[in-house]
Amino acid sequence: MASSVYICEDHQIVIDGVLRILSNSRKYQPVTSFKSAASLLDALENMAPDILLLDLNLPDRNGIDILPDITSRYPETGILVLTMHRDPVLIQKVRQMGVDGYLLKDFGEKELLEAMDCIARNKTYFKNLPYLQSDGNQDSTSLFLTEREKEVIRLTVSGKSSAEIATELFLSPHTVNTHRRNIYKKLNLANIKELVSYAHSNRLV
Repeated sequence: MASSVYICEDHQIVIDGVLRILSNSRKYQPVTSFKSAASLLDALENMAPDILLLDLNLPDRNGIDILPDITSRYPETGILVLTMHRDPVLIQKVRQMGVDGYLLKDFGEKELLEAMDCIARNKTYFKNLPYLQSDGNQDSTSLFLTEREKEVIRLTVSGKSSAEIATELFLSPHTVNTHRRNIYKKLNLANIKELVSYAHSNRLV
């Protein structure tokens, strides 16, 4: 079954290019495109797609402003940012906010499909980007964990179940499990044993 895709981008030439690329793939089914944050948020109320291609420069609201709302309310939607911005501070910021991939707008067909394939497999895509460097005492990937994800890691490593973590953090067990999946995806870990080892090695507990 093809993954559903929303495109939020205010330049028609970019929309047309993406639609052309996706039309040649059986893996993805573009549902519709939006040219404003308001129209995107309205559509998400009715149906959240498998993958959202999101420009950060929208005419009514900055894409960064709406990211917290999207990532918290629609955690199952993979988000691929399409932008011209190469600022490493911005890249780190949006990754901390929960986006799954970041692609500069000089991309070609192969790169776009590679990024979407990664996100469809619950992996992240941040290639050939100017990241901020860590201080040398911590794996740089942990810089992209949110504070909530770090709380879930600490409680998980302490031996608490999803239900117990949900109670302590005033979340639902489903939300806790979603955070755990995102943690494994961000850190490229396979199981709790690897998470415990990673947490201790990187001073997260």
